[in-house]
Amino acid sequence: MDPFLPYSIPIQGLKTGIHRFTYALDNAFFGRFESSPIENGHVDVEMQLDVRPDMLLFDFQIKGHSAAECDRCTASIQLPLEDERQLVVKYGDAEGEEDDEVVFISREAPEFNVARYLYEFSVLALPITNTYDCESEPTPPCNQDVLKFLEKEANDGKSNPVWDALKGLK
Repeated sequence: MDPFLPYSIPIQGLKTGIHRFTYALDNAFFGRFESSPIENGHVDVEMQLDVRPDMLLFDFQIKGHSAAECDRCTASIQLPLEDERQLVVKYGDAEGEEDDEVVFISREAPEFNVARYLYEFSVLALPITNTYDCESEPTPPCNQDVLKFLEKEANDGKSNPVWDALKGLK
């Protein structure tokens, strides 16, 4: 059985208008993709599908978290994920027309599977650095020993001759 079958939308039977779908993506979902950057996380996706006579418009609202190691203090954190994405699917000849912004499908296609896009949009919601404003949490997960060490090193006052030479190039 296809593990992505629950993410197939029967587009032939849908009436013109707005349709809503929700998905809960977990470790099992992300584990089906090779080398997934989300190994341990949970993402909730609210998807709105606007069926039009000439196209399908998908709007994705992504919220969740992914386990990661903080880039600042190396503590284990639940990195918050939040994003909004849109996918445009037009009816047409897929071989004759290709575009990064638009997906083309045959008008006779019975279904459209959104699993790949759920995965890609969740990965794109990951921040570039594994840090977030954890100070607002009641018990921040920060590794205080590392933070104290970094603060001590920053305030040590030792000058670096390489940086000093670069500063003189102004």
